[in-house]
Amino acid sequence: MTEFLVLITIFLGISLVLILTKSDFPKMEKVIKRTSFFSLIGILICALLLVFDFRFKGKYTTTIIGLTFLISTILLFGLTKKIQTKILSGILTIPVTIFGISSLIWEMPIIFFYLLAMPFHPPKAKFDLNKKHNIEVRDGGFMACGESLFITESTMLILDKIKYVGNNACVTGINKIETLDHKENKVEFLIYHDGKTEFENPYKYQPEIKNMW
Repeated sequence: MTEFLVLITIFLGISLVLILTKSDFPKMEKVIKRTSFFSLIGILICALLLVFDFRFKGKYTTTIIGLTFLISTILLFGLTKKIQTKILSGILTIPVTIFGISSLIWEMPIIFFYLLAMPFHPPKAKFDLNKKHNIEVRDGGFMACGESLFITESTMLILDKIKYVGNNACVTGINKIETLDHKENKVEFLIYHDGKTEFENPYKYQPEIKNMW
């Protein structure tokens, strides 16, 4: 999250410099505009896939698409002289700027950036379960007591299908997961963590699942 905020701050600063200096780079604007447009399409595809519990393969694929759109749109706002383009890019850039400045004196706007980044945040860790399945460790969110476990199934060469989500273990700082057993409607893990909770380390976790394999 810290890296995300630093990156956004840098490009907001660049955008502000472009506005103040009234720079005019038509060729660069054309490239950035296309980048913003195609990355927006990528985001819409990612969002549609998430509705059906799919994600692109690759730990950082969705993150790169999301950051590309955000950064290119912020730069486009500072670079463009066209009113329509300025308005469209400002729909994202202006709220980001307002919440960014507010976060310097108030912690609540950080929630805005958290919600903005969460759908595109890469998993904290990813472990093999078997040849077709993986286990992803992700942030559990505001209401979760620990980190979430996602069992994903490789499908269609470029996609992972989310088969199970669980965050009932309330374990934090997960750094290793070993699969002890996986059969029909049953899977058992050994979860190694930071030891900051009352759970034994490693913690044996057996979620209730149905029709997994």
